[in-house]
Amino acid sequence: MRLAILRPVDRLEASVALAEDMGFNTITASPLATVPNDNAITELMFKLLQQNEFDHVVITSSAGVSSVLTLADKYDVDIVDLLNKYQLTAIGPATAEAMLSAGMKVDTIPAEYTSTGVVNLLISEDIIGKSVCLIRSDHGDPILVTGLQDAGAIVLEVPIYRLMVRPDNKHLIKMVQETLSGDVNAFAFSSAMTASTFIEAAKLIGKEKVLKNILNECIVSAIGPPTEKKLNELGIKVDVMPEQATFKAMLEAIRDFSNSQH
Repeated sequence: MRLAILRPVDRLEASVALAEDMGFNTITASPLATVPNDNAITELMFKLLQQNEFDHVVITSSAGVSSVLTLADKYDVDIVDLLNKYQLTAIGPATAEAMLSAGMKVDTIPAEYTSTGVVNLLISEDIIGKSVCLIRSDHGDPILVTGLQDAGAIVLEVPIYRLMVRPDNKHLIKMVQETLSGDVNAFAFSSAMTASTFIEAAKLIGKEKVLKNILNECIVSAIGPPTEKKLNELGIKVDVMPEQATFKAMLEAIRDFSNSQH
């Protein structure tokens, strides 16, 4: 089976290795580039962290870890020691691994590796009146902010990095062309933005409708509910979604689904 993997640049190598270890033949592209956000909110976050103004810090991606390290270096902030004074939550295992590799501790990981999972976890820890710093992308699920605020928390949302779409990326265009040629059997979409950018790439070469028709004949996997929702909005059916929102779980779900079709 030839599997299309769409991942950010910093996650691509590990994702391909994992997929190939599981027996997949892969074609890859990075529809998104991550860029650290050096702005007033980031500067405010560092000041408030130094003043012990938070009860809890949540990091929602490995890109968030790398971005906060990059920006802390610019501001001459010892961010690892600073964050380790707080209760730290990672949204899932990949983020936790990045945090631990950087020397950060990880106090909690939600049972469900999603924004809703984080909300449910913090609610269970009695978040009323507590201040929470959310270190995330500029395209994060709004439920993380509204859910915590509705539960009585005081929230500072810090979009520590932004996602830049690259629909004209040559590897992405090549993936579209190989899909149109019938050379791809399955697709692993790891975010709503990767899904929409893939379709945008097809639109650039005038093949959006044809691509969607082909996708609906292939195995399409969404890593979690927001990605599934975006694919459905684009007119693409989702065949596979893992119980846990991790890339490994998605690969296992694709493999199991494929085996069940034979």
